[in-house]
Amino acid sequence: MSMSTEGLSTGRLEAFSDGVFAIVVTLLILDIKVPIGANGHLATELAGQWPQYLAYLVSFLIVGILWLNHHATVALLARTNHTIHVLNLLLLLPVSTLPWPTALLSQYAADGDPSDQRVAVLIYGITSSLMAVGFNLLWRYLLRHPELRRAGVTPESLRVRNTRYNIGLTVYPIATLLGLLSVPLFLFLMLALAGLFLLPTPELRGHPGG
Repeated sequence: MSMSTEGLSTGRLEAFSDGVFAIVVTLLILDIKVPIGANGHLATELAGQWPQYLAYLVSFLIVGILWLNHHATVALLARTNHTIHVLNLLLLLPVSTLPWPTALLSQYAADGDPSDQRVAVLIYGITSSLMAVGFNLLWRYLLRHPELRRAGVTPESLRVRNTRYNIGLTVYPIATLLGLLSVPLFLFLMLALAGLFLLPTPELRGHPGG
């Protein structure tokens, strides 16, 4: 059975996406385990779980940033079409898998064999890069179809967003390659990138979705 998506509102698109983002964020915290049998050394056991905390924080920030950018992008749309919905699903595919590479990274960051650590970093980095690719596919389609955008969206607002969104296509693969040398370095770079992307973009004030 087929169904046209031409009549679906942007609200439906955003509500479904928000649900996926919320579920992913909820699943991320489940990877932080309670130490068993600490026998008077609970503080030490908790401190030893630092990779779990960092991996959770990085993944939470990545999902949060993506959610903010997704909301800002959908706010530019006056209507959707079938391609928008397909591209949105392709974006949500790597997003929905993020708890798995997060668990791999937190498990092998401290105690894993160096080769296993590199595999965990590579899988996490590929997942992050695919999210950046998925988001940019959606974004570039919006740029090529002005008839889908709300009235009043200025070229300047699109230019500023385009510059920021393009960064992820480069920085995530670079961080992944550097992370193959050191897991702590990879976690630090991903955390630093998350902090950078969280910075406000003053040029967007006053524009729709800004």
